[in-house]
Amino acid sequence: MPATLYNLDSANLFIGDDDPTNSQFLTLKTVKVPGLEEQTKDHMGGGAVASIKLAMRSFTIAPLAFSLEGFNPTIMPRFMPAGAARIKYTIRGNVRDIRTHEDIPLRAIVEGRMTKAEISEFKKDDGVSTDYEINEILFYHLYFGADEKIYFDYWAGPNGLRIDAVSTLQGVSRNLGLS
Repeated sequence: MPATLYNLDSANLFIGDDDPTNSQFLTLKTVKVPGLEEQTKDHMGGGAVASIKLAMRSFTIAPLAFSLEGFNPTIMPRFMPAGAARIKYTIRGNVRDIRTHEDIPLRAIVEGRMTKAEISEFKKDDGVSTDYEINEILFYHLYFGADEKIYFDYWAGPNGLRIDAVSTLQGVSRNLGLS
């Protein structure tokens, strides 16, 4: 089958689980779904002619970032809540397969702590928007349709990372006596 083009044409953000009363679809301007980056270190052997970057099998999860139109007093209290609690943020989107015209659901669930709430500069006829950033992400799921694309659970150690539903550190987990 020939390749296709997938286009995310609409998105919604829920502060908490996807309870419709927590929906931000009318105010959501931008959202950046977290990605993964494997950590590397530089290596240059004593007799080597070139340095290389060694993959270290440890990962960083980029923050969840989003921008909402206007000033949102119901979201602001999530910044530095009592006890520095982490909460869930759910992103739902519609991805359109350009070739087949099929609508495919995208869903990301992130549990983290709001570490940034920045109100933009006011400008006549533009109003303001507020940028938010979620860090300390200890749980993250990303689904494309029914397919699990990313699963991360910090507390599960090497068993807590799957890409396309496959444990990426299964051998490490076995060797550490965790599976």
